[in-house]
Amino acid sequence: MKFNIQDRIVLDEMVDTFTTEMIKQHHEYDLDGKRPIITKEYWLQMIDEVQQKIDSFTTKKALDHSNKYK
Repeated sequence: MKFNIQDRIVLDEMVDTFTTEMIKQHHEYDLDGKRPIITKEYWLQMIDEVQQKIDSFTTKKALDHSNKYK
C-alpha cells in the first residue's frame, strides 16, 4: 500500500504533533526534576525511523509535496 498526498498530510501531522508533545513533556520533566522512562534522544531516533518507513511507503508525488511544505 502506498500513501497518497492526503494520507501523507495526516501522517506528517501525526508525527509532528507527537514530536511536539514529547518534547513538551520532556521539558516538563526537566522542570520538575523527574527522569523519563524513555529518553528524548531515543524517541527522536524512533521518530526518525518511523519517518523513513513512511517515506518508503509514500508515492513520489506525495513525498515531493511533503518535502515542499515541511
